[in-house]
Order: sequence, then structure tokens, then C-alpha cells
Amino acid sequence: MKNWKRAATGTVAAGLLVALVMKILGQSFMTIGNLLFMVGLALIVFGAICVLLKGHLFTGWRHLWHRKDKVEPLPGEKVPVKHVASVKNSPIVVNTFARFGLVSGACYIILGIVFTI
Repeated sequence: MKNWKRAATGTVAAGLLVALVMKILGQSFMTIGNLLFMVGLALIVFGAICVLLKGHLFTGWRHLWHRKDKVEPLPGEKVPVKHVASVKNSPIVVNTFARFGLVSGACYIILGIVFTI
């Protein structure tokens, strides 16, 4: 998804088209606003998950399997503390999927509030 702005605009336009079709079919503005708000919340959660995936939350953790026959640690099992600290203190990465989810989710939430009012 290289052009996230175009995708977010198209998604919001598709949501408005669905809202128009729902209004033609006789749904109330409250129902349409609630639906848009819920879709916006889902997209915000998607964007937050995409941000957290790049967060290196589990850097430095090792899952040790129960080794009954081997007592000595495996080579490469120790992670240098400076490496872990530099990775964990790196800037927050907001990739294109996260931008798409956050921007289109915010637009859907604003539209849901407008339709509800």
C-alpha cells in the first residue's frame, strides 16, 4: 500500500456511499452514524495494532525450552544489553498500514458523530 492517502480517501468515500444507500433504503441517521463510528473504531484499533507490531516489545526475551539433557546455555542465547536498549529506545515507527487505519478511522469517527448529531 504505497499510496495510503488515496486508499484512505477511497475508503471514506465508499463509507459515505454506503451511508447514502442506507439512507435511501430508509435507515435513520442514528443507525448510520453508529455504524460509521464502529467502523472508525475498528480502523483505529487496526492502526494501533500496526504501530505496536513495529514496537519491538519482545526484544531481548528468550523462550527457553526445557532441556533435560543439556545444562550449559546454547551459544547466542545471551543478548547484549546495549543492543536491547538501543532497539527498545528506537523511535516509534508508523508504517503505511497504520497511517491508513488511523486516518481513515478518524474520518469515520468524525462522520459518525456528524451523522448522529
